[in-house]
Amino acid sequence: MGKNTAKEHHLVPKHWLRAFAEEGHVLGRWRSGAEHRTPVRRAAVARHFNTDPFAEGERRVVLETYLDHHVDGPSAPVLRAAREGRWPLDEGRQAVLLDALAWQVVRTQAFRSFDTQVGRHLFPALWGLEAVRYCEARLGRSLSAAERIMMFRTASRAAPGPWVSDDPRAPLRVAVRAFERTRDLLAAPGRRLVLLHSVQPRLVLSDSGVALRRKDGTFCLAPPLLPETIEVFAPLSPTCLLISTPRAHYRPEKGLTRKIAAKANTGAAAWCQDAVYRAPSMPWPVHLRLAGAPLQMPPPHLSATPTQQPPGPAPVHPDIRRTELRAILEQLTKDPVDPPAVTAPSTR
Repeated sequence: MGKNTAKEHHLVPKHWLRAFAEEGHVLGRWRSGAEHRTPVRRAAVARHFNTDPFAEGERRVVLETYLDHHVDGPSAPVLRAAREGRWPLDEGRQAVLLDALAWQVVRTQAFRSFDTQVGRHLFPALWGLEAVRYCEARLGRSLSAAERIMMFRTASRAAPGPWVSDDPRAPLRVAVRAFERTRDLLAAPGRRLVLLHSVQPRLVLSDSGVALRRKDGTFCLAPPLLPETIEVFAPLSPTCLLISTPRAHYRPEKGLTRKIAAKANTGAAAWCQDAVYRAPSMPWPVHLRLAGAPLQMPPPHLSATPTQQPPGPAPVHPDIRRTELRAILEQLTKDPVDPPAVTAPSTR
């Protein structure tokens, strides 16, 4: 892995972007409406996105290296085969494709934003619960129901920002753990992969690569992120759309219709964080608009009721099955010997 690759991490693999490129460039459109002809190596990238800030040398980019060697490399010829119509895939190639699709859900800024927003919404409640436990430990007795509610509400309202417990490696751990859960969902019985082709270029590609469409037809961020009814739209080229779906209403023999392409493009516009890319010779789809800001998760409605029941067992993460990912997770979980100082963000 070269020095530049170690710093500039692709949120969408380069081989995927090249399918939308002409002469090594894609045309990117930003929320402002500005468009820029962008080389593939500079499209859908984020600096140090997967870097372990507490590691040194090659260990700093261990997750990015894993994605390069175990996901992007193996999936490139499989996606090319799908684009060229060599479908259905054999069992081995379909497994590689499902790996790539699952990683594409969790390796992006959109997914990280979702995780950050969940933490921001839930942190005051967690702070309040911890305050109740701390108070009971200091007093050496259980609080009454009324005391618990009062302490919880007071502490929740006074909770600081989530940055006080921020761990810059937490988003990397979340992505690793979420990958296998996402992979299991995509491979669940009753789901299928549908590949649709068109003669004319109709599809754009967001810097998230994929879009998640809910049963009600929306592309919003709302828990749970991956209900069983979710559809995953993955434009593989301007003329090729891959869909993971539990539904049976798609007809591959009818191809990629304008209506389905419009749904996929709406999803790309919704799930992009910064930009949407297309082939330079393809006109921007009629009526497609980028929102003024990325997707936001609506605040959950939380309520507190008094109880004297002992707390249940703490939730545990399922075991990671893949050896390489277990090793990466172990590195990202170990306490650093000398972590960098964490300072409060500016309020200006």
